[in-house]
Amino acid sequence: TTGLGEIGQRDETIMRTELTAVSASLPATNTLEMILENSGQVKLANFDKWDIIVQYYDGSGTYHVAWLPYSATGGGTNEWGVSWIYLNGQPEKFEPNVLNPGEQIMIETQLDPAVGAGTTNMVVVSSSSGVTSSTYFSP
Repeated sequence: TTGLGEIGQRDETIMRTELTAVSASLPATNTLEMILENSGQVKLANFDKWDIIVQYYDGSGTYHVAWLPYSATGGGTNEWGVSWIYLNGQPEKFEPNVLNPGEQIMIETQLDPAVGAGTTNMVVVSSSSGVTSSTYFSP
């Protein structure tokens, strides 16, 4: 009975969780910035339990698929970090480092090798509850 109750709670959390991709851009050939909005009803944190998977082509046309680990100090080479969390265009003040409903988060990483010109690529983000969001990006 306890196990069924826990499954029910987890399923309810998943149904109330939603991440919406707002944008993904490459301000430099090796820097990927992705903005997501928490469009659900559940606050999200535990970024170290999130998964980021990037699929892209480099300058020579080689296809890369990479799972990127989280870095609390920011997005380094082939790892991702949180650049900022905003609410209505302003830095968050309530519950720092928690993505509350309605807030946006910028995830940043440095890809090595760099993304090739004229390519279409994809990034997938999965929260700790397993809810995913994906979007395409091009240089």
